[in-house]
Amino acid sequence: MSSEPEEQVTQVTDASAGAAAGAAAAPEGAAANDTADDAGQVPRALAEAREKAAAGDVAGAIEAYRTYILNASETAHARIELARLYESKNEWQLALEQYEAAREELDLLEATLGAASSLAALGRFEAAERELRRAARSHPSNAQVFATAGTIAFRRGQYDEAAEALKRAIDLDPDNGYSYFYRGEALNQLGRVDEALEMLERATQMLPNLGRAWYVMGILFDKKGRPQEAAAMYRKAREVAAA
Repeated sequence: MSSEPEEQVTQVTDASAGAAAGAAAAPEGAAANDTADDAGQVPRALAEAREKAAAGDVAGAIEAYRTYILNASETAHARIELARLYESKNEWQLALEQYEAAREELDLLEATLGAASSLAALGRFEAAERELRRAARSHPSNAQVFATAGTIAFRRGQYDEAAEALKRAIDLDPDNGYSYFYRGEALNQLGRVDEALEMLERATQMLPNLGRAWYVMGILFDKKGRPQEAAAMYRKAREVAAA
């Protein structure tokens, strides 16, 4: 077998992956609510928070969002964006508080799924399952509901359930790279090597900077007795981690 990288690539979590970048974009439907005034203009304070998030200034963006929320009358979408920034820092309790506050203002699917992911990250799986059931009742054919259910099942070590839920998510939304990634991870745990490789190859096509996907592909090629290809995957994982 080929040798694995000296430093294992950090595993990506479903909630934190891309969270900071996601915060810079308003949630779907936000323009009609708290992120725009009567003239359709985004308030300057909120625009500044998004600019900081897009530039990677997470601490500055968090402070800007908090200031905006203190002075705004409608804050649900801004709170979701702030929650995503907390997720990027693995501050799950703070993220959960923002999702719950957003939902008190507007019953948004993004807030419910965000709360479910945060609860799962905190190890509160029964509460996370309740949130998922709530989301599924109101959005029975929504890809993100299945994707969130799959990643939470993966966290719990329920790999069969994770693979099935993520397959459904992919069927509904074939353009979500993280669904392929987590399904590949689940299939790897189930010993379904060829299927896992197919999923992870798709994930790296969509998310070339997702180091964990390259790393797991290396493991899978090692399992198949293909050390040269495994070494290439480990090398790519190191390159992505160092970038």
